[in-house]
Amino acid sequence: MIKRILLVAAATLLAVGAFTYFQRPESDGHDHEEHEESDSFDDIPLTQQQVSTAELRMSEVQTRELDATLRVTGTLVLRPQSMADVSSLMGGVVRSILVSEGQRVSKGQVVATVENTGVVTLQREYFTALRESEAARAELTRQQTLAKAGAGVAKNLQQAETAARIADASLTGIGQQLRQMGISPKSVASGSFATVFPLRAPISGTVSRISASIGSYADMQSPLLAIRDNSAMECDLNVFEKDVAKVAVGDRVELLLANQPGRVLRGRVYGVNQYFNDAAKSVAVHVRLDASPRQGLIDGMYVSGTIATGRQKCRALPSQAIVSTEGKSYIFALNGKPRGGKYSFSRHEVTTGVTSDGFTEVDLCEHIRPDSRIVTDNVYYLASLTGEHADEH
Repeated sequence: MIKRILLVAAATLLAVGAFTYFQRPESDGHDHEEHEESDSFDDIPLTQQQVSTAELRMSEVQTRELDATLRVTGTLVLRPQSMADVSSLMGGVVRSILVSEGQRVSKGQVVATVENTGVVTLQREYFTALRESEAARAELTRQQTLAKAGAGVAKNLQQAETAARIADASLTGIGQQLRQMGISPKSVASGSFATVFPLRAPISGTVSRISASIGSYADMQSPLLAIRDNSAMECDLNVFEKDVAKVAVGDRVELLLANQPGRVLRGRVYGVNQYFNDAAKSVAVHVRLDASPRQGLIDGMYVSGTIATGRQKCRALPSQAIVSTEGKSYIFALNGKPRGGKYSFSRHEVTTGVTSDGFTEVDLCEHIRPDSRIVTDNVYYLASLTGEHADEH
């Protein structure tokens, strides 16, 4: 009885195994065939006419010297030398504001006026000092004349010279104060006194803030306006500790603005901090931007880009020879010599590196020989034949 049960069990297992064996090949073979057809591009046939019409051009992989680059991020910055506040050198009441926020102003341009009757006192002092200087000069001239005639006293001549120098120094000092307040000493000398004095822009730039209003009180501690010269915009890039030694003064930099896609800023490194940024193991690298239109650049804008840290020899192809799809990069190679006007191409995945001067570093797969002919122009035509969307580099 036990022997019979064992025979039945063995027969059942053999039947199940046979069923599985005969069912599996058909299903697996079908799936495998579809996978090979969809992923394999070892043979993309073209005729001579198609190659000519598509204007496909080919060349071998080159050994070129390209820039070694370092990817970085940072922000646009405006240095203190390019920012200025407009303040009054004497307290008073704001009588006029002659500019508006966002307006471009030039250095020396009058941007506001302030009234203070106390400024009349300073003008009166200048007027008095001018008359005293004139009198002292007249006395010095008289003493010099007497001395030449032998009728003068040496002591009196020395006293006249001293008085003249003191009077001139006082006149110069008060006159300088008037000029700083925007009041002309010549007008005061003619007896024309003013109670309103102008405030002038100390730098050329754009008015970024107005914190005063007409009728408000202006003192020496509170700025009335702020001016920013965005044409002097620079950039600070964050370089991590392990890469700091690669960066040197003079390295070329290319930057992309986060809020202005496609816009490229260029410049050069002119300084590297000798200390770490707060809360980050990175060092600030200072970049002076090239002279170019700087409209739309604002202090604090986020940027990303590359620092060219030197030159390196590598295998490279023209950048337009590389297409990308789904995060992978590909090139197309000619399979042997054409026969009877028939061409055959294959697609190969490559790893790309640095890009400069219109060329991109490539790490070739084992199927590509150094003398292989690679399609370098109009490669998108071949990419379209693979049935997948591809973008040129």
